[in-house]
Parts: sequence; C-alpha cells; structure tokens
Amino acid sequence: MKVCLYGEASSILKGSGIGTAIDHQKKALELAGVQVTRKHRDSYDLIDINTIGPRSAYVAHKMRWKGRPVVMHTHTTAEDFADSFKFSNKIAPSLRGYLKYFYEQADMLISPSHYTRGIVEGYGVTRPIKVVSNGVDAEAFRFDQGLRDKFRKSRGLSGIVPYSVGHVFKRKGVLDFIDMAEAMADTTFMWVGRVYKDLVGADVVKMVEKKPDNAIFTNYVKDVVAANCAGDIFLFPSYCENQGIAILEAACCERPLLVRDIPVYEGWLIHDRNCMKATDTEEFLDCLKKLRDDGALRDRLGQAAYEMSGEHSLERVGKQLAKAYETLL
Repeated sequence: MKVCLYGEASSILKGSGIGTAIDHQKKALELAGVQVTRKHRDSYDLIDINTIGPRSAYVAHKMRWKGRPVVMHTHTTAEDFADSFKFSNKIAPSLRGYLKYFYEQADMLISPSHYTRGIVEGYGVTRPIKVVSNGVDAEAFRFDQGLRDKFRKSRGLSGIVPYSVGHVFKRKGVLDFIDMAEAMADTTFMWVGRVYKDLVGADVVKMVEKKPDNAIFTNYVKDVVAANCAGDIFLFPSYCENQGIAILEAACCERPLLVRDIPVYEGWLIHDRNCMKATDTEEFLDCLKKLRDDGALRDRLGQAAYEMSGEHSLERVGKQLAKAYETLL
C-alpha cells in the first residue's frame, strides 16, 4: 500500500500543529510498513489530505474524479480557528458551512480526538469518522539534563519555571498566562512560540509588549525538546484544542501538566492522576503554587504524564492509520 500525505502551503505549515501532525503520520506509516509520498501527482493507492485551503479542495475533487479514495484529517474546526489571527472570529461562523462541504468530499475522515469527531458531526457531516491520535515522537522528545542545563543557561533561567509552547494566540490563553506571571512576580514564566505581531489582535500585541519582567517570550525556538527540558511545569491555558500535540511532547519529557478543564481532554487527561486542571486564573494560580512548592507532586504527575504519552506512540498511530486505510481500500 502506498499513501500520499497532502498539505498545501508546506512552507507555512512548518512548525505548526498541522505540519507536525503530517510529519508524525509519515513516520508512523513508515513504521507500519506503508509507503508514503508527499507529491499528489505520484502514483499511490489513496490520498490523505490534512489542510482545507482551495488547493486542497481542488486536489480532493481531482482524486475523486480519478476514482482514488480520499481521506481527510479534521485538524481544522471553526471553534479551533476562532481567537487566533485577525478577523478569525468574523470568519469562524462562515467556516462551519465550508468545512461541512469540504469534509463531505472525503470517503473517510480521521479526527485526532473523540471531541473533534463530535464537533465535525455537529456540522452535519455524514462521512464515517475514525479517531486516531496525532501521536508523539518519543524518540525525539525525551528528558535530557544536558539540554536542560544548556538552554537554561542561554536564557538566564533559574528556579521552578512554568512554561508553555505554541503560537502566541489569544485562544492559547496567552493573556491569562501574562496575568499569572504578574500575580507570581517571584517566579519566571516562559512562553515558547512565534509572536505574529502583524497577524494577531492588537490586544495580544499590547499585552505582550507590556508583559512583566518575569515573563519571557522566546519567539521561535529551533530546539523545542531543549525548551521542554528547561521548563518545570507545562502550563497550557488554551481555551480550545483538537488534541494538543504540545501536551504530548511535554509529557514525553516527563513534565507535569497543568491544563484548562475543557472537553477535549476528557477521558485521557485526568486531574490529579496525570495532570492538574483549572477553570479560571484563580484556580490556575492555586495549582501553580502547589506544583511549584511540591517537588514530589511534580515528580508524580510528570511520571504519570510520561506513561500516558506512551498510549500515543507513533507505532500505535501507524497501525491504526494503516488499518483505517485498508478498511477503506
């Protein structure tokens, strides 16, 4: 079996969640013995489309006309699109209709979580949907003391450091992150990810520019593994995710997780078992202080998070994807 993994605007996807997901799919399928190409003009048995742009729609129609099975990953939802770039909130309501049309062009859909499958079904999409994790590359993401020491020295980090990884979007909870840093002035906070000053809202840019001194925004970092190793508490106040690859990567590095209590985590992230959950800034601060002051709690939750990440291995993802493709073929 040979599969095409398609994603338009590959240069833009690099470093994004969708770009990472495609990289994971490629490695997972190769581990499962499936041939992979990224070129839609090659010969193959089916195509798996990961993006929703006009080029993706064209390729989907072209493949259906040729009689080739079309699979689509439902990485994008209107809910996930809101509160990201400028005007995204105005576009999001109309996006639901487009996504219903777009996803209906597939023979099979693959969602990264049961939550996302429910969202897509709520649009009125009738195509069959399989749930397969985006996975995590455990070979790349693992705790390394040397990387930790080097990164902390280069950034001047000391003490227990709560940190987050992701693009600096309002949806990701960056404004709450800054509020927490202001409330814990004796603790260094670190946000690892691009700041798109020309593309995000003015309120986000203003808050980042006026951030307290104990809040570090690294912008783009090439070695995200080192950044995960350098941090001590993975703080992820995002308001909406379709899964959260950054969570799995932090878990692979044995970092304790502190996330917002939102539906996507139900069933696999469990408060006080493999993470801590909070609903508002006050609860986040309470959890942060407990984690900062209790090394045994950090170790216990970090180990439990690491064990949870094993359920999202690329070996398992590859077998599930191959089985889904074989069923369709």
